[in-house]
Amino acid sequence: MDASYVRSIENTMMCLATFSRSINSFYALSDNLQYLDYGTGNLVPYQNICNALISDAAINWCKVFGSNNESTHWKYSIDDHEDFRSILFGEIGLTNSEFTVYWKKMTDFRSNIIAHFNYDFFLEGSTPEFDTAIAAACSAHKYFLEHLPAGVNYTGPTDLKVYGQDVGRAVLNKIIL
Repeated sequence: MDASYVRSIENTMMCLATFSRSINSFYALSDNLQYLDYGTGNLVPYQNICNALISDAAINWCKVFGSNNESTHWKYSIDDHEDFRSILFGEIGLTNSEFTVYWKKMTDFRSNIIAHFNYDFFLEGSTPEFDTAIAAACSAHKYFLEHLPAGVNYTGPTDLKVYGQDVGRAVLNKIIL
């Protein structure tokens, strides 16, 4: 098997795991911001950490689902695109056109808020919901695991949803005393 193909699969799965860590850490902290940032005035260190985490989550999601130019895009690691799309859309409960609308929101968020700062876009309050991104990442991760070719050295999580929940608890266990 081609070494670059194996590396592509390993890197794509790493991006999915990183996405899960970042978004679940974000949710764990953001649900407790009032407590965590209490008494910090306008320093708001945990809000800043949350901003970095949601940015990292969006970037890693887009590495797998965003531009076809990314070497970690799912299309480079999956041969049967129609099978993958059918399973993905079925599991997340969206049609292809509905997913495309969501995809546009995520890639616009990445491009206009995270990678570049578009003031008008920022004023619209255009942070997309991430439940769809989580569902898509979990579905893709499961698909990759079920279709891993021989030679892929994957040592990451086996269930992205459970992994993310564990990450969220671990973050709070060390912070909330």
